[in-house]
Amino acid sequence: MTEISLGTLILFSEEDGKDMKKTPLNDRHKKLGAKMVDYAGWEMPVQYEGIVPETAAVRKKCGIFDVSHMGEILVTGDQAGSFLDWLLTRRVTGKAPDQITYAIMCYNDGGVVDDLLVYPADGCYLLVVNAANKDKDLLHLADSLNLFRAENNLSADAVMIEDHSDRYAQIAIQGPESKNYMQTVSEILQSDAETAEAISGLKRFRCLLPDRGQHEPDTIISRTGYTGEDGFEIYGQNTVIWELWDALVSAGCAPCGLGARDALRFEACLPLYGHEMSETINPLDAGLDFFVNFDREFQGDKMQKTRKLVRLINPGKQIPRDGYPVFQADLEVGYITSGGFSPTLGRGIANALVIDNLVLGPELIVEIRGKQVPFKVVDKFLSE
Repeated sequence: MTEISLGTLILFSEEDGKDMKKTPLNDRHKKLGAKMVDYAGWEMPVQYEGIVPETAAVRKKCGIFDVSHMGEILVTGDQAGSFLDWLLTRRVTGKAPDQITYAIMCYNDGGVVDDLLVYPADGCYLLVVNAANKDKDLLHLADSLNLFRAENNLSADAVMIEDHSDRYAQIAIQGPESKNYMQTVSEILQSDAETAEAISGLKRFRCLLPDRGQHEPDTIISRTGYTGEDGFEIYGQNTVIWELWDALVSAGCAPCGLGARDALRFEACLPLYGHEMSETINPLDAGLDFFVNFDREFQGDKMQKTRKLVRLINPGKQIPRDGYPVFQADLEVGYITSGGFSPTLGRGIANALVIDNLVLGPELIVEIRGKQVPFKVVDKFLSE
């Protein structure tokens, strides 16, 4: 097994992948010549043509990702919404029936268990969680539910939690031309004119359940994204996802791997669990204040901001790595949380966690292999 470092991802190459879980699209990745790696116990494609061209495809046209390794956890019961309102940093109740909520699940001290998406589905809630965190999330949910039941004197069926990760495969279609490719999706799903129009007109962080009426839908279409570009996600049964993948790739949607996905989210200033947030980095330190609502009690509501996240770009091409120390003059003020090469900009970029009361100047210094390298402080990496 060989370790591979690509930006913020540490992956492992494995020749046969016999001990790894496989998504329903595994054979298709291999037929397309993808380089396969171990990610969180899953055999996943890290790249096909290459990280640079795949990143460019999503920035300029459209790319497709297999994200079937993500976890899906169903929360049901007449108190499911109240439980999630108490558990997460944002309310999930009182919203439009098609509205998706991005929220953070914290420990009592504010450290992050995971960040996730909450999909409404006719009286129940589907949590989409990070693949590497799913088992930990289930344990935390179970422990929290026991406490919630005891505090509110609830019956066992008032809130129920089930792991439904094996029920869904998932693909993400991302890029400025993604909306055009959704016509192919409508045709394969045999959507009527009204449903096809709804798919085309889907708003950001909204979802469509073509088979609405079921307690838990077989197919979910949403418009969230993790690349900084326009895009859609489709959750469905294996047979549907196989057909959609084949049709979209044949239509010119570029297959993309984990390497491009990480580069894209990084360039778009989107956080990654284990880097910008973790058990020791709370949402306020990570600059995610907007996603924390302090107008009610929730787990982690006593968190305090002690650090801040800043973005750095190298005028040259030296590449910073996670954990490298950051200085202002001769004072060490923080460290790199995500660092790597930006395919779009062609230079090194980084997120750094620094002390909260630091008065920022135009640049900070990153120590790279014993050398002091100046980095420009920026609000964002990519211009609009």
